[in-house]
Amino acid sequence: MIRINLLPYVKAKKRENVIQQISVFLLLVLITAVALIWYNSKLNKEIAALVAQIDYTQKEIVRYKKIAEEVEELKQKLAMLRKKLEIIGQLDADRETAYAVVSHMSEVIIDRKKKKRLWFTKLDAMEEKTKRSAPQRGKKGKAPEPAPAEEVERANVAINIEGIALDNKTVADFMTRLGESGLFTDVRLITLRQETMKTGGSENINLKGFQIACIKPPAKKAEPVTAEKKEEK
Repeated sequence: MIRINLLPYVKAKKRENVIQQISVFLLLVLITAVALIWYNSKLNKEIAALVAQIDYTQKEIVRYKKIAEEVEELKQKLAMLRKKLEIIGQLDADRETAYAVVSHMSEVIIDRKKKKRLWFTKLDAMEEKTKRSAPQRGKKGKAPEPAPAEEVERANVAINIEGIALDNKTVADFMTRLGESGLFTDVRLITLRQETMKTGGSENINLKGFQIACIKPPAKKAEPVTAEKKEEK
């Protein structure tokens, strides 16, 4: 009977399998290493791009911060300019108000035939805003519309007068003329006091110091003449 020794063949086969497994393992290691290197390179590029974007964003933040500071400075200058314009407008309005008050006051001053019997020492005029409802108007032959009236601002001028008069009657006459002039309303005597003026002689002059408050309502605006009003005429 013929006997065949298969031991060397089995050993060779095992050696071949081991080499094959080692080759596959090394190939897998190589592929993994290449993949890791590629992924690391990709991450490095992304990190570099993010760093560049962050640097650009920081520069833009600094630039826009400077622009924002300039805008804020311009806003402050604009607010200051508006405030100055408001003050100038208020001064112009006060100047016109003071001129109108003094002009109207000269119309109601004590009669010049009685010579100088009253003197002003102080005259204050201040605009005060009030509101009233505008009257509702309907068309000719129709009832007024039920719509709510609009609120319209009126500018009254509160006037405070301080002065000196020769006697009580002069003060009373002055207040009467103020009330009857139609230019001033709510005429009130605030204070009336005795004052003595020293002269070079032996006798002193007794005078009356007074303080009067009144209101000057705004001038009424002339209404435009419409076709309906022309027909009525």
